[in-house]
Amino acid sequence: MSAAPAAVRVLRAAAALLVLGLGLRADAAAARVLRLRIVHTNDLHGHVERAAATAGLAARLRAEADAALFLDAGDCISGTPVSTAFQGRPIFDVLSALRYDAGTLGNHEFDHGHALVAEFRERASFPLLCANARGPDGALLADGESHVFEVGGLRVGVLGLVTAEVPRMTARAATAGCTFEAPLEAAKRLVPELRARCDVLVLLTHVGVEEDAALAGAVPGIDVIVGGHSHTELRTGLLVGSTRIVQARSNGAFVGVVDLEYDTQARRVATTTARLERVDPESGPRDGAVQELVDAWEARVADQVAEVIGRTSRRLDRRALRERLEAILADLADADLGYQNASGVRADVAAGDISIRHVWEVLPFDGTLVRLRVRGRDLPAFARERLGARYDPAHEYTLATSSYVADQQSKYLGLRDVPVEDTGRQLRDEVVGWVRSHGGFDPEGRPLPRRAADGK
Repeated sequence: MSAAPAAVRVLRAAAALLVLGLGLRADAAAARVLRLRIVHTNDLHGHVERAAATAGLAARLRAEADAALFLDAGDCISGTPVSTAFQGRPIFDVLSALRYDAGTLGNHEFDHGHALVAEFRERASFPLLCANARGPDGALLADGESHVFEVGGLRVGVLGLVTAEVPRMTARAATAGCTFEAPLEAAKRLVPELRARCDVLVLLTHVGVEEDAALAGAVPGIDVIVGGHSHTELRTGLLVGSTRIVQARSNGAFVGVVDLEYDTQARRVATTTARLERVDPESGPRDGAVQELVDAWEARVADQVAEVIGRTSRRLDRRALRERLEAILADLADADLGYQNASGVRADVAAGDISIRHVWEVLPFDGTLVRLRVRGRDLPAFARERLGARYDPAHEYTLATSSYVADQQSKYLGLRDVPVEDTGRQLRDEVVGWVRSHGGFDPEGRPLPRRAADGK
């Protein structure tokens, strides 16, 4: 036998060992990486009309991943008739059918009073996590501060936080006796301990993207912040240091997706990517059971809001509706001025028929029609400008608004402890009656107010 074939056999053996070695090295590298997907929503505000499509999309996104969690960042309720009529209860039934793993509390979960949060917790099939909201007795209002999920070989710690501004965003009675710790202080206190118990640490927050960025910059050890409150459309997330901040706008238009890789040897998250997927009820997958549940709840409110009460020849956006509502409130209360806070106007009205449903969507929050009597010299600048030549610093004017604004008069009107005359009439019902009797939102025989830029 010649030397050449022997040499060839040696070279072939060496090549085989090299290939085997490379394969083993690749397998070892692959074994070092664990993958996790976080599917998330925020600020649904009672918009369950896309829930079946959201359920179908979320199920697909989870099935495609090695391991996944489905999280919601608060403000599930308040914004639609089905939520308003039943004080948010149906929304937690629907979200339970979507099989979330955890949620946090938003400020609107307190719209109907802090005591109702306990019922939301009972209705939800998933834990509501919030570390910085406590009731009058000092106990947490949520199911817990945090939870460690074991999924795909990873320990994933999720810590919930809500904005400390809740008492200034609800009627005073809704949070009477409750305390809300500053989210940053709570995170500084709790993140180090949770970090020691998990591989991946997620903050589930309802504080807004700017405060999320502050949290990421000030508190080390946070891998992902799944946020809400500011209704921000973060298409690929925001990276602050090594923390990926994500948010999926509002009203169920999008589902967010975060994919991360965890390096088991380095014991840290190596990469994160984020994207948004649009929820398309027409062409996307739908969950039939979820749709049946939504339809059943909607049927219970449909007759109450179906009546056509007016018409508009053009689309009314929120700015235009705010102006019209202020004139309507003044008319309803026989007042000199009306005031409607911008954040209380929650929907536009398309050209065409106006139904009771439209008014409920524009004004989803409970509250009564009230009057304040204010000396001219104490009126805010925008009110003085609106009065124009009629303004007299010594004259007492009446201002019509909602009981919520009256509760928060310092925030919205720059007033303090002005006595409130409560009509006891539900503001939303009063507006429905006015629109019905006038055939629309346009006041008859009264000029629309000219609004100064008060910024509130």
